[in-house]
Amino acid sequence: MLYDAVFALDDPDALVGAGLSCPACLDEATRLFVDVADGVLDARCDCPSCGATWALSLAPQQLLRLSLDPPSHADVRWSRRLPSSLLAVELDDQDAWDA
Repeated sequence: MLYDAVFALDDPDALVGAGLSCPACLDEATRLFVDVADGVLDARCDCPSCGATWALSLAPQQLLRLSLDPPSHADVRWSRRLPSSLLAVELDDQDAWDA
């Protein structure tokens, strides 16, 4: 089953953890394998507690949140390098870094 991830970039850990929790037993100790398939961000998820599996559709901002500050109960793993075209902002040259 595919679900849309329901957390924002600036949400506190508790809300991000709840958004990543198992839809079957609501345990927050989930495993996520973030990938890109056909240009779409998604995460294949499973729950060590009950064995449920599901998929999450992720927006670029959610990907950023997971990469910079993943919730403590979730085990987030990256399956491959993400293409730069999926990033929210593209920087054209070094001058953009100095702005």
